[in-house]
Amino acid sequence: MTRAGLIALALVLVSCTAPPPSTASPTPSPTHEPGTYAVTALLDLSGSRGPRGEAQRSAMQQWASSDGQRRTPRVKLRIVDVAGSDAKLLLELKRAADAGDTDAFVVGVPIIVDDALASAIALVRRPVLFTLPIPEPTGEAARWIFGLAPRPDAVARVLVDALPSRSTPGIIVTSGSLASGREELAIGAVFREDGRPRPFVMSAAPEQRDTFAQRFRPFATTGSGVYFTGPATSFLDPTRIVPASDATTTALVFLSYLTDANDAGRLGDAAPGARWPGLRRPTTLALGTHAATATDALAMLAASADAVADPERSRARIESSTFAGIATTYAFSASRHTGVDPREIVLLAWENGRVVAARPAR
Repeated sequence: MTRAGLIALALVLVSCTAPPPSTASPTPSPTHEPGTYAVTALLDLSGSRGPRGEAQRSAMQQWASSDGQRRTPRVKLRIVDVAGSDAKLLLELKRAADAGDTDAFVVGVPIIVDDALASAIALVRRPVLFTLPIPEPTGEAARWIFGLAPRPDAVARVLVDALPSRSTPGIIVTSGSLASGREELAIGAVFREDGRPRPFVMSAAPEQRDTFAQRFRPFATTGSGVYFTGPATSFLDPTRIVPASDATTTALVFLSYLTDANDAGRLGDAAPGARWPGLRRPTTLALGTHAATATDALAMLAASADAVADPERSRARIESSTFAGIATTYAFSASRHTGVDPREIVLLAWENGRVVAARPAR
């Protein structure tokens, strides 16, 4: 079933099972454990969508079992595998709205905040923190949405600026996923803004992978900047589309912000020529960007909590505070709910079995 069909099914189930939404703030549920601040993390721990959420899960579990237990109220973490399904994510938000057993959410999957998701967040009326890039939120749900990763346009700017000159050709490789399409548009917009030659777009969607290597080979020797958009798993498995770096490969290969350390470890011979964007500070601490951001999301929510776990007060504290996290320092406002300074974005590489800050492009 298509994504549109799954979302439609989810919304049908919601409309059939839910009472008419109230404009009043939700009342605490009797099932809410006193003295706790309940956070539900929605991750992809199975399914084909990347990046997988194991690193985020481990980081949040470690924080919740140590720092989270020393807080007042105590942080209670619940992790749900949405298995690459946007419909399952929507249903989990609806379930939590009905049960009243979740005070806030961390979303660690590369999802598009479309009308269906925005409506679900507006209904649940709890802070929802996204650990992967989203645009600045708008509409009724925006007050509950906080982005702890750089905006897609800021990431695209860093990627395009990494090219040696404005005349360097650009090739965008898409995987057919929604995240890939969003990154394609963002990178293309920066090329247009700079007056650079229009980048060439190639598809490595599943139905075209068998012929992709042959079609791509000529571009790997032209000194081009090649952008593999969307989750790296689309290009590393099962056919290892990303080209190995050798004397004949002169292309600059860039992967997505969605690339994590597990993906990088599978680059093999392609590692010397590949770069991807992340945040500066986690690299100096030998942490992955996604894991560090997920930890920050949990710590930020805990810092915003109070004894009665009031969602509006928690939301207002996040919006009005500056939070010094592991990955970066976040600053939100009433008009800005994406809180990462674009100057914190750096290009990363895989060297000697770990993620490091990349050297300048040749």
